[in-house]
Amino acid sequence: MDNQNSNPFSMIFSGSEPKIQQTACAVALLREMLDKPENPRLVNLWAQTLSPFSGDQLAEAFNTVALTSTGWPTLGDITEPILDAEYAADLAWLLRGLKLHKKKWEDRPAIYGRPFRKPGAQMDDWTDGPLLEAAIPAPQIPHRLVHALQVLGSGTVLDGLAELARHPMAGQYDWDAAEAGKVKFQVEREFRSAWMIVRRRELAA
Repeated sequence: MDNQNSNPFSMIFSGSEPKIQQTACAVALLREMLDKPENPRLVNLWAQTLSPFSGDQLAEAFNTVALTSTGWPTLGDITEPILDAEYAADLAWLLRGLKLHKKKWEDRPAIYGRPFRKPGAQMDDWTDGPLLEAAIPAPQIPHRLVHALQVLGSGTVLDGLAELARHPMAGQYDWDAAEAGKVKFQVEREFRSAWMIVRRRELAA
């Protein structure tokens, strides 16, 4: 089933109206769906506060709240799942990058097969084997993650990457099963704290 047809809020946020107006309409629809009285001041407050988020994010969050709330939700009920999804995506992106580019975030060199000597070549005249994997340039780290890594690393991106590289999914260390769970919890807690500091600054700007 098409998501826009199953989610009434998608129609609101896919329009051409300003984001604040779209959010006000979504709050009004949510009020009707939850059978709550009108509250124009709350509508305006929510519309202003939620405007930094994308339409797709808000449509999904509003629909989830409409389907699961038994009372009138708080702003946190709308923003928490959005921020959770953003954080999870950013963490996964960095961990994938660390597996390829290591904690110094360097280009991954090309990988070739076993070198060989062509017939008649000199003793030290070796030729690279066939290309097995092309080189992979290290991608530019988005600004939000640069700032989060600086917070995590007490000022420097490289120190932040080194700390995050301790995560078992980064593939830098051979943790045993018992230790891996502890390290994962600690690293994710610290990175989430740093990430939230940066995200709150963005939302307050």
